[in-house]
Amino acid sequence: MTSYLIKSILCSGILIVVYHLFLEREKMLWFNRFYLLSALVFSLVVPLISFEIKPENVLKPVITAVPQIMEEMQKTGVINSMIATAESNSPPDTMQLLLFVFDGICLLLLIRFLVNVSSVLRLKSRCRNVKIASAKLILVPENIVTYTFLNNIFIPEKTFENAQVRDEILAHELAHARQMHSLDVIFIELIHVFLWVNPFLFWYKKAIRLNHEFLADEAVLKEYTNVKSYQLLLLDTVLQGRQMALTSSFNYSITKKRLAMMTKIKNLNRQYIKQGAIAVLAFVLTLTFSEKIYAQIEFKSKEVAATFPEISIVRFEAVADKPAKKPDQKGKSGPGISKAEIDEFYKTIERNTTYVKNKKGRTDPMVRMEPKMEDRMYELFSQMDTDQLQMAADSGIMVFQMPIPVKKAPTPEMFENWKKPEIFGIWINEKHVPNSELNKYKYSDIAEYSLSKLYGGALKGRIYKYQLDILTNEEFDRTYDRRANDRVIITRVGWVGENRPKSFAGRRI
Repeated sequence: MTSYLIKSILCSGILIVVYHLFLEREKMLWFNRFYLLSALVFSLVVPLISFEIKPENVLKPVITAVPQIMEEMQKTGVINSMIATAESNSPPDTMQLLLFVFDGICLLLLIRFLVNVSSVLRLKSRCRNVKIASAKLILVPENIVTYTFLNNIFIPEKTFENAQVRDEILAHELAHARQMHSLDVIFIELIHVFLWVNPFLFWYKKAIRLNHEFLADEAVLKEYTNVKSYQLLLLDTVLQGRQMALTSSFNYSITKKRLAMMTKIKNLNRQYIKQGAIAVLAFVLTLTFSEKIYAQIEFKSKEVAATFPEISIVRFEAVADKPAKKPDQKGKSGPGISKAEIDEFYKTIERNTTYVKNKKGRTDPMVRMEPKMEDRMYELFSQMDTDQLQMAADSGIMVFQMPIPVKKAPTPEMFENWKKPEIFGIWINEKHVPNSELNKYKYSDIAEYSLSKLYGGALKGRIYKYQLDILTNEEFDRTYDRRANDRVIITRVGWVGENRPKSFAGRRI
């Protein structure tokens, strides 16, 4: 909520400053009216827009799609500790108090708004009215300043009966009624009720009211072409008096600008340039204030640093920002393979390795090959003896076979914990969704899940600390065949220099 308010306020501030600097003095009155109203809507909507982008530095999970992780963390208290820490760090009493104050002020402003509207409507109901053109003249017994609300023009009754209402003044108020300027005022007042913390709304109110006067003056001068006579009438009509909060009326502070606008000459070329610049500005502000969501990247097995499924202690590393350590392949070993098979192993991996240079100046190897070829590499790797395994480790090569996917639902407690947005960012079937989306599911609807901790730049702009990837039963069934037949992981860890390597562990291929 705080992030939304900040973005909305800043966006609305930029737009109103641009209006005052570049648009207010231009005689493109209908465009300016559209701009002011659209700027308010735009600043409210653009922080809600989200774009998925591919991150430059990808956080690669050390363990993927292994549901045992969460169970182990639950047993050891890691998740519960995180939840407790997050909850203890947030001052609920203070936040509740601030929210109470915010809602209280909103309520008071809403009451004031309704009182103002009802006072105008009550005045209309107790006064005599006369139909004129597309509006109604509301004849008020008191000596008031003429004003318009919706299609009602409020004027002093004695002034009307004595025929003292100038035709130009009446035409001015009729323009307000026909162009429905009161709707603009009601709109900005309602926004102010619920977003009163935005200081730029006062600028918008003044700009919208001034634009209304420009439009009404323009309508009058289309019918009464004597500009000087109308200007003198305006000066005579700027009187001190009580005004209603939701009405259009003459105001001394804006009269000077109105007089200048009447004699303003249009410059179409300049107006077109400025209108085009506004479109560019809208695009830039959309990119600036919208929500950027780092798209989840489905790492293929050869792109992920993996570990054996027997591991029970969960450990996360930000492998994107530091070189990976060479693995120790000591452990399970086979009878050994022949020299021809060794050559086949290394040459096949080299032929199917792609070297991608990143912005940090290092070249990262990625191994890509068909599942059948991967199965062959795993067959050779699993038969290597201890020395051959160590040679592969020295070359930065690791080959594993993940177990066949098996459904394993989380516990109800784990599922409820996932709904905490300050801890978990949720991806369901590879799509980033709000934590509230989990309310549409039961814990038994989940077939598989994996967890990654965010580090460094990956935390920027996010309140959650963990990325949780969830696979539903339906998606599990849909992708089962592909995943069951493509289980081999081949990775080349670490990085190489500027030139592509032409040998493994000192042995040229």
